[in-house]
Parts: sequence; structure tokens; C-alpha cells
Amino acid sequence: MRKRLKEEKVLELLRREGVLTPRGILKRLGLGKQYRHALRKMLGEMVRRGEVVRAGRERFAVPEAFRVVKGKIQRFGEGFGFLLMPEGPDVFIPPHKMRGAMSGDVALVRIVRERRGGRPEGEVLKVLERGRVFYTGTFHGTRRFGLVEPDETSLPPEIPVPKGWADGARDGDKVVFRVVGRRRALQARIVEVLGRADDPKVDLLVVLRKFELPESFPPEVEAQAEKLRSLPFPPSGKKRLDLRDQLIFTIDPWDAKDFDDAISIERTPVGYRLGVHIADVSFYVRHGDPIDREALDRGTSVYLIDTVVPMLPHTLSSDLCSLKPGEDRLTFSVLFELDLEGRPVRVRIRPSVIRSRARLTYEDAQALIDGGEPDPEGPTVFLGKKTKEAVRQALRTALELAKKLRHRRWERGSLDFDLPEPYIEVTPGGEVTDIRVVERTWSHRIIEEFMILANEAVARFLSERDIPTLYRVHEPPDPRKVREFLELAEAVLGIELPQPEKVTPKTLQRVLEAAQGREEEKLLNYLLLRSLMRARYSVENVGHFGLASPMYLHFTSPIRRYPDLVVHRITKKALRGKARRDPQWVEYLERVAAHATAMEQRAEEAEFELIDLKKMEFMKDHIGEEFSGIITHITPNGFFVELQPYLVEGFVSVDTLKGRFRFLQKTYQMVDERSGQSFRIGQKVRAKVVRVDKFRKRLDLLLTEAFPN
Repeated sequence: MRKRLKEEKVLELLRREGVLTPRGILKRLGLGKQYRHALRKMLGEMVRRGEVVRAGRERFAVPEAFRVVKGKIQRFGEGFGFLLMPEGPDVFIPPHKMRGAMSGDVALVRIVRERRGGRPEGEVLKVLERGRVFYTGTFHGTRRFGLVEPDETSLPPEIPVPKGWADGARDGDKVVFRVVGRRRALQARIVEVLGRADDPKVDLLVVLRKFELPESFPPEVEAQAEKLRSLPFPPSGKKRLDLRDQLIFTIDPWDAKDFDDAISIERTPVGYRLGVHIADVSFYVRHGDPIDREALDRGTSVYLIDTVVPMLPHTLSSDLCSLKPGEDRLTFSVLFELDLEGRPVRVRIRPSVIRSRARLTYEDAQALIDGGEPDPEGPTVFLGKKTKEAVRQALRTALELAKKLRHRRWERGSLDFDLPEPYIEVTPGGEVTDIRVVERTWSHRIIEEFMILANEAVARFLSERDIPTLYRVHEPPDPRKVREFLELAEAVLGIELPQPEKVTPKTLQRVLEAAQGREEEKLLNYLLLRSLMRARYSVENVGHFGLASPMYLHFTSPIRRYPDLVVHRITKKALRGKARRDPQWVEYLERVAAHATAMEQRAEEAEFELIDLKKMEFMKDHIGEEFSGIITHITPNGFFVELQPYLVEGFVSVDTLKGRFRFLQKTYQMVDERSGQSFRIGQKVRAKVVRVDKFRKRLDLLLTEAFPN
């Protein structure tokens, strides 16, 4: 049998033998000279990926042999950085040993010194993969000399722009630039001028460039989307449930651009009949076609206040797939029969066709539940004279069922975070006119409960048939972080909480119950959320800790999330008995899971980035004003305060406080050594806005009053 040259064999040999030449590798593997060229090419590729390092001109070894580790870099504006380690202390890298590495870069770092009880020190050997190529900032200077002030705090506060590299930028322009040079001799080359830094419209462009979000679809994708309008409707040759005579309606935000889920509900003598109807995007978007490839690349829609970067072309997202009232639409329905306690006794999953009878906003749905009337100036629409009252009755039935479903989830330990969200009102020109808090009501919870129920039903359907799919998983939290949270909760609530041997959702649920109705409730919800792991997509089902659910996936938003579209395809094939189980398909799903998780994180960061920019812009008009607030976080350098009523966070520096304050980490307090005055998380204060740095998202406060603990 002919021997083959394999990477895993080379790695195994180097781990065992240490440093070897290509000739030595071939000799030990029992391979002849004819493999020399292939081996050199293989070693070069392995060096590029960081799996192998050069130990000389013709000598190779695995990184561990030279105390070389691979990981992501976190850089700070002062020039130093850290290699972030999954286990153990992070590796400190002094400025003169960063070698141009930036935050987010994947690099090889050699450990050069270890101190007992301290952080190891290292030096960057090679940057394997750039986390970011382009940055945004503000240009200052003239045609002959300039500098850029980066928005990224991991970069130096000012970077020189050599003559001829300004690309026409003027003083005060917002620009995109790339960093050139190594160590401390960094320079910036301007690649795009976005506009004036004080123009509110520029904020959106800054976020789009920073997160590399697309502004349009490729022509071939738009062309294919337009062709889909000519497809026969409803499709012939395939059985679909015709539900067009049922009372089906949508509930969405006031400014929703697409409608991908609708509900129907009625009471029965033995319980409830519930339908969750989801846009059948998979009918239009086929695996591997241009629209599908673009959707996979984007991974998710990104919602940037009043602008959407959609996953699908508008022909689909806002028209063909959107469940608009009065329009026949293809859907995928999950149909439940539930008993009087809200337990499913029968579930059917079927392709269907519907015609929505009403489009409601959450506010108008809640008004109907409460016996009021919809806003006549709002976007709510009813088709038919008697539809409004029929929908009102359906909503009250939905509320009845949703409360039972929510109680059942609570009993199993599900964590619910009813955190208020800021709604930022902007003009067409991007200027902020107001920031107000949007409270969650039962109209939100109805949809949330029904979507959770549908997602779990589809997950169970596929799991019971052992069909590979994309699960939405949420691992249990790090026990260390849970201990820290429980200690913090004790300090905030002033009560003793047990330290469990094993953390369960019920453990954390009890803390939220203890805070219920108290002023600290919102803060503790936020602190708990921050201590939990991030949910992600995975082929392996490890359950969903936050929902206390043994199996969960995303099925209900295929217009805006790619994993939902994949799950629709898998479910359709499962219904026809044609679901794939081969290793190549599982490998494809694993790639989709990793990519979709990364794109979701990018979308969240972009959305928060624009919100923070607009908050800072809004607060610039409030410099000198005082606000009530609550302390949300304490550091040795000061503490953060969330200002009411705008949910904007600012910082009070310890240098501005009268006294000699020191940080007590165990009790999460800052205490004056002389007077004994203290500040703690959750404490009410008043503070004055003294400075706003919009693009670095920093708001400086001066404490004016502290209320007793």
C-alpha cells in the first residue's frame, strides 16, 4: 500500500521528536525524496496558519516546543497589549514587543518571562490573521501635515498622516484609514472621507465602515430576486394547508420593515388551538443560488435605528415573503392543540398559505387587550368591519394562554429579563430628537411565548428523528462568574444568598425573584445577563440554559436570520423523509453555525455602536445639566452611573471626589478612608454632565449628590 504525506502525521512527529529538518521528517515517516517539494509546501502552509514555527532556516517545530502560544490580541492606547488566554492568566506584551499587532489580531506570541504569582510576559512573533484592516477616526491638520484621532481606544490617541496620504481630507472630516508601520512608529493612510464629523448622517456611515456592513446587494442577486415575482402562486404539485379563511394577524414594532411571523388562536372545549405561521422563505431561496450565498455571507439582518441592512433583497424581505395584510403568502405553520394548562397534546408542522387579516403594533395590541382603541394615526390595519373586535377577542385568548406558557417556563427555571430598552427618535437627517424608554408589555410577551413554543416544537421534531440541524444552544455559566454575581447580588440586596454546589437556572431565578419589585431589580437583571455565556448556534444539542430548555432552535425569523432558513429546509426534507445525515452535510452545518454566530455578534455590536453614538450626540446638548441616576459599576478609578430617564451611562472619576477613596472588591464598594463615606452598586445619586466625547463614547460626570445606602 502506497504511503501518503499527511499534516496530522507531521504534527504528531514534531510533537514527539521536537525540532526536525524536512529531510529528517521524511526519513522518520519512511517517505522518499519525491515528497520533498510537497513537504516544503505543506510546512509553509502550516507555518502560515501558526500550527508549526521555524526554528532556523531549515528546522521546524510545533509552537509549544518554544513556549509559543497562539491567540487573540487585545491592544490598549498606551501601546501595550495582552494575548487573551482561554485558561490561566493573559500574557502581557510590552509596547516595544507588540510588532504592530492590533486588537482582534490572531498572533503567535513567545513567552519570554514568567513571574511567580504574576502575569507571564511575551513578545509577538507573527501576526497570523488581522482582526481589522480599516479604522474610523477624525482628521485634523492641513494638506502638508495632519494626524488622525482614532475612534478605536486600543489605538494611540493620535496617529500621524504623512504628506500625500490624506486623500483630500480636511480638518474636522470623519475618515476611514488603515494603520501602517510597526511598534510605536504607527502611521495612518486615509482611504475614504465620510463627511464632516459634526454631521449626524455620518454616524451611520461610520458604523457601516467599522463593521464592514454592505450597503447594497450585488446586481446578480437583485436580478434573481426580481425573477422570483414570476413564480406561480400558490405553487402547483405540492400540498399546502390552505388557511386563508382563518383569522390570522401579525404583531410587530411600530417601525417594522418586514413581517415574518403571524399567529392564529381560539379557545376549544378542552383547551386552545394555536397556529404560529412563519414566512416560507425556503420556497424562494434555494440552497446555493446567488441569493442564498449572499444571505449566508450576511448571516443576519442588522437593525441600525431607522435603517436596516437586510439579509435578503427588499423584493423578498419587504414584499414576497413579508406577511402583509390582505396578501396571500406562503408560510410554514406550526399548529398546536393544547390542554387547559397550556401543555401541547398534538403538534403538526405543515407548509401552508395564509392571508393576514390585520397588522398590529405592540402598542395597539396592548390597547386592544386593555379595552382601548388603536392609534388612528399609527400603522395598525384591520381588513373587514368585524375584524377589530375578533382580533381583540383573539388577543385576550392569546394573553390567557401566554400567561400559562410563561408560568410553565418559570416552573422549569427559565430566566426572563424584562429589561427596558431605549428607543431613539431621529430625523431623516439622523439628528436625535428624543430618547425614551420602551417597556415590555404583555403584547410583547404573547409573541415571545408563542415563538419559543414553536421553536421548541420544531427542535423536538428533528431531535426525535435524529436529524442533524442547527440548534440554538446556551451553555451553563462559568461557576466563578456565578459566584461573583451572587456575591454582588448579596451586596446590592443586603441579604445572604446560598452558594450552590451546582448552578441551575432555578438558582439564578431565585435571585431575580428576591429582587422583584425592588429598585435594584433592573440592575440585577442586567448584571446577571452580563455574567452568563453567550448563546450560539451548534450542530451539537447541549440545551439552552437561559430558557431551561433541553432542546431549542431558531425557526421563526427566516427573513432576518440565516439559521432559521436552514432549519426550514431541513424540516421540509424531514417531512418528506429525505433529510440528510451524511458527514459532509454535518460539516456544512458546523460551518454555518460558526459563521452565523460570528455574524450575529457583529450585528449586535454594530447596533449598540450606533445607539451609543446617538446617545452621546444627544447628551452633548445637555452638558451642564444634572440628572438622577444609579451606580451600575465600580472600578478602582471611579464608577459608572446610568442617567435617568435616557438610559445613558457616564463615568465619575475618583479624582473628582472629595476624600481618599479606595476600591473594596469584596464588597463592591468605594470607601473614603477618612470619613467612611461609601458608594456601592445600585446606589442612587445625582450627577452633572461635564464632558462628552462622542466618537470615543465617553461621558464624564461630576457627582453632585449621593443618597444614603
